[in-house]
Amino acid sequence: MIFVGILNIWSFIPAVIGMIGMVIVRHHFAACSRDLKRLEGANQSPIYSYLSSTINGLKVIRSHHVEQMCSKEFLSHLSNYTQAFFLIVVTERWAAMRFDGVSLIFVTLVTFSSMFVRMYSQQISTADIALTLSFALNLMGLFQWTIRFELWIVFNLN
Repeated sequence: MIFVGILNIWSFIPAVIGMIGMVIVRHHFAACSRDLKRLEGANQSPIYSYLSSTINGLKVIRSHHVEQMCSKEFLSHLSNYTQAFFLIVVTERWAAMRFDGVSLIFVTLVTFSSMFVRMYSQQISTADIALTLSFALNLMGLFQWTIRFELWIVFNLN
């Protein structure tokens, strides 16, 4: 970021806007994802307990010919868990789309600021503009990865 700022001082403005946008998306995603992880855990527990009790009582289930009923109940528990898991996947995709949108806005603003500086003050060369854009793309990719990894650590430690 410092190197990009040295090449084009005006790229700090889009960087601040991009960071604020990333933090806002992270805040919304973290709150929603935390609740969905709790829901997933609550729906995952009945699957394991039902599977364990079914295996322990397998002789009784077969002797009373209630395999169909047990299968339906297990599929009901599995369906509840799958719904919660699907919501987590959809939420992660929602956040990824928003992170990509913020990155697109950031790169667009850096591009236009570099073009305006080049057109009006001739302070930077086209090679510097290309280097600025390359570093800006790498910076947003690294920042997205950092936020996702930080959230992954937070969710897996809780």
